[in-house]
Amino acid sequence: MSVLNQPFPKQSGCFGFNLNQESSSLGSHDGFVKQQQVDQAGMTRDDKQKKQEIDALLSEAMNNLTFQEREKQQEVLHGVDDEIKEEGNIVDIALSELDNHLIRIKRGSVYEIAERMDPAYVHARAFRVMFLRGNRYDTKAAANQMLKFFETKQDLFGTEKLTKDITIDDLDEDDIACLMTGWLQLSGKDRAGRVVLLQLLHLRAYKTLKNEYRMKYYMLMDLLQTDEDVQLKGVCGLTYAAEDCTDAMNGAGYFEHIELTNAIPVHIASVHYCCSKMSEYLFLNLAIKAMPPKLRARFRSHFGSHVECQYRLSTYGILGENLPLMPDSNKVDMKYHLQWCQARLTKPMRSDELKPKYGPHLAAAKKPLKVIQPTANDVLYMGGNRSKNAGNDHLRNLVSEWAQTYDSGTNDTKRLVVNEMINEIHRSGGRFLSQVDGQESVWAIVPVDEVRTKITQSFRNRRRNVRGTRKKNKS
Repeated sequence: MSVLNQPFPKQSGCFGFNLNQESSSLGSHDGFVKQQQVDQAGMTRDDKQKKQEIDALLSEAMNNLTFQEREKQQEVLHGVDDEIKEEGNIVDIALSELDNHLIRIKRGSVYEIAERMDPAYVHARAFRVMFLRGNRYDTKAAANQMLKFFETKQDLFGTEKLTKDITIDDLDEDDIACLMTGWLQLSGKDRAGRVVLLQLLHLRAYKTLKNEYRMKYYMLMDLLQTDEDVQLKGVCGLTYAAEDCTDAMNGAGYFEHIELTNAIPVHIASVHYCCSKMSEYLFLNLAIKAMPPKLRARFRSHFGSHVECQYRLSTYGILGENLPLMPDSNKVDMKYHLQWCQARLTKPMRSDELKPKYGPHLAAAKKPLKVIQPTANDVLYMGGNRSKNAGNDHLRNLVSEWAQTYDSGTNDTKRLVVNEMINEIHRSGGRFLSQVDGQESVWAIVPVDEVRTKITQSFRNRRRNVRGTRKKNKS
């Protein structure tokens, strides 16, 4: 069964987070806000004014559409619109119109470079139909998007990759570390059967912003190319910043992410933005202004607590299990996202690559990537020597924090704890590194299976030390 088709376990009260009352760095007014009168809903007068501005932007977008267009966008928003019909010669006619548009606008473009490099790739029927579906057979919009697509692809991966499908092997170690944070993940499907593309902004962590762009490109294109249903139905975009889930990077790369999404031939059926603070108003304002008018009509903002946001999302067919939040610890349940990552990182090896003591392993494990200089956030394995690096201290603290849950849990619980600890190190910007052949200045990424083994051993060592201390105290 596909990970996308595996619903998250239903968890009652999964939004019982503690409300963080501190203002974020964007849109905060320090003491001024505290002096304003706050109503029972927790909104100041200034907050209400900002919300009215947002509502005005959305109303303007709706008013600029015809009655039929408004009805259509509402149907798309709620997932009750008609599916794309590709009967008879409709596709052939659209492909011909697409070609005509491209001939008129391609001169001097990166698209033209790609066309000269490999005409078969650029003219492939399935490839072009993907852009037609993404733009709901608006052939002019599809042509313009194809030009943007190749410009973006060249910028992210280089000219040599223009006519190659981007795979997990094209991502570097920092791209993959960013992918593993889970800030962007496929979170099941809504009631209409559309994939929910979830952004958990508090999980954002990267070495450079380009890591986010590259892994996001990979995720979206992998989704489109492996699931034709996504091309036909589109996706629901859900940005979640409620309570203590506010953006860890304060909106860095915001416009670039919008441009990237606009360059990918995925149909955004609806956009939902959840937050608890009107200090997030700036993001909402920017997001709405950057959207095409028709997409604005399918945008909904939800203000309130986790419970309130969950209820409002449910009215649009996005259920509680689409948000992978654990009820007890208020942490993100990474199980399904990590399964998705593992399914793409793991691949069968050729017979000449197999070694009896290993068998098929992660592709990344075959070619450890050298690291010139470890950072303070990295966990360093130094051949049995104890490292005083901050990343190692972080890991030791995590072992202590999770020890009771790990020791008393089932095997599934233990695996989940270990995966969450690995992800926590990645979110902090750290990696798991080991010295290569005892060379002090040469480091390699430790394969994830080996990391799991090492963390498991850390729990054993802790139990052994605790027992030893108790015996010593009794004597």
